[in-house]
Amino acid sequence: MIDDFVEGVRSIVQVCHLVILAPVALTIVAARGRWESVIGAVGGVVVGGWIFASGRITLSEPLLRASAVLLIAAVVVLSAPHLVGHDEIVRSPAAIGAISGGVAVLVTQWWRPCVGEQLGSILTNAPDRPWSQVLPTAGFMLGISLPLVAIGLLYAAWPPGPVAAQRLGWIGCGLTVALGVSVIAGQHGEIVSRLFQWSQ
Repeated sequence: MIDDFVEGVRSIVQVCHLVILAPVALTIVAARGRWESVIGAVGGVVVGGWIFASGRITLSEPLLRASAVLLIAAVVVLSAPHLVGHDEIVRSPAAIGAISGGVAVLVTQWWRPCVGEQLGSILTNAPDRPWSQVLPTAGFMLGISLPLVAIGLLYAAWPPGPVAAQRLGWIGCGLTVALGVSVIAGQHGEIVSRLFQWSQ
């Protein structure tokens, strides 16, 4: 697990992981950087990574677009809970963690990973022996999730005022909605291709 974690940390610089990290990071910003959203997001990346590696879900084009619709709905709820009513429920730590975690699980299925030695082993073994790859997958996904933890630490160390937090939240929401719309419009393959080109 330690080797997997180390490879995950080293692979943060590979642009192809932005398919996961960008929308999840923006979701944390939309949730005003609350620690519940960070914990939920990291947990969702770990669970989603294992689901992806073990081949439990294969997103067809319609499912990919449906997941983008869910992403948009989730981030709007996080940034503007009053729109759905019952905002005291939506603002609760459990709801924020669950929504952020759900987003992370969803977008992890969009991943087209840059494969190193440890991740290659995980992706080779997980479809046939998924439970044996839980810890290696968790180690790797925790490694690439460090930027998400860094966002939480930044919010904790330098908390923005209410107005700034709201503005940042709307920016995070807007960018995530734009990303979701691009996926709905059939641009996911183009996004992934460009990220691969940038990572070379």
